[in-house]
Amino acid sequence: MSTLITRNEIEDLCEGELQSKFSALMNDLVRTQSMETQRLMALASLETVEAELHRKRALRSRYPSPRF
Repeated sequence: MSTLITRNEIEDLCEGELQSKFSALMNDLVRTQSMETQRLMALASLETVEAELHRKRALRSRYPSPRF
């Protein structure tokens, strides 16, 4: 992955999609250990995806879905 992922790109993704992106980014980090620029982009994107996962989980626990 050579582009930076922004919060705007991922804020509408569900947790499963975010988790999938997170896993792919972790794989990119392992694969790009010797490629500094791609590694920095992967690290920054990883932080963005992780922050969005935490935000969604916090919102879900703060505002649980109504049960019928």
